[in-house]
Order: sequence, then C-alpha cells, then structure tokens
Amino acid sequence: MISRFIVVMFMIGSVVFTADHNLTTERTIISVDEVDTLSDWGRLINAIIYVESRGNDSAIGDKGKAVGCLQIHPICVREVNRILRSNDIPLVYTLEDRYSRAKSIEMFNIISEEYECCEEYTFIEYAEIVARRWNGGPIGHKKTTTIKYWNKVQSVL
Repeated sequence: MISRFIVVMFMIGSVVFTADHNLTTERTIISVDEVDTLSDWGRLINAIIYVESRGNDSAIGDKGKAVGCLQIHPICVREVNRILRSNDIPLVYTLEDRYSRAKSIEMFNIISEEYECCEEYTFIEYAEIVARRWNGGPIGHKKTTTIKYWNKVQSVL
C-alpha cells in the first residue's frame, strides 16, 4: 500500500510546489486559472484545504488542537509516524510540521493511502470516502455526521 503512496507523491509533486511556492497570501489556495492544470487528486486536496482553513497555513481550530491548512490534530501526526515506521521509512513528522503546507499535504496523502479500498470506485466516490475519513477518522465514511463535511468539499470541487 505504501508504494501507491510514493507513486501518488510523485504524481502530485506539482501540486505541493504550487501550494507552497506560488501563493501570495495565506488565504488563497490557487488562482482560478490554475484549477484546470491540477489533477483530480490535487483538486481534492485544495478543496479540503479550503473547507478546513480557507487556505490559511497558520489556522488554529478545535480549541487549539487542530492547526495548519488541513487542521491536523496531534493524533494524526502520531498515526502518520506509526505508518512510516511500520513501512521502514526513515521519516518523522513533528507537530510543527502541521504549519507547513507541503508537509501537511504529505501527511494527508500518507493517511489517505493507509486505508485499503476503492479501486472499483469512480474518482468522486473515492474522493468522498477520503474526505469523510479525513473528517471522521478511519470509519468516517460510514458516519452520517461526515455527510455535511463531504457536501462542503464537493461544492468546492
């Protein structure tokens, strides 16, 4: 499963570059002209960033527990590091890394790739599962409480 993560990381490298280096403010994710050049996966990430923080890399939410553009909780950083250790990948993320857009996107990708599923789904069906899990945890796609979140993400897509 982690090998798919590595392939996805190479595929979205340009998205990470765009997200981290071509922005002029923390509130803008990408310009309207750039949207057509993004992969479906890149568009999903940007939609989730918009829903989570309106593109603010310094955002703090959930009473100080969630931070960064993707509103990452400490438990998510621990889970990412556990996944990396279990796959013998010598990389460790810190809580401070949540403020880095590029590192936040890397952590999002690691978490998204951890759960097996979805080869038989369309992209939009897969995107819903990923978004709802991002919002509600490993079984978030089964929780009715994450439907509203998915509707927000989908409206930005």
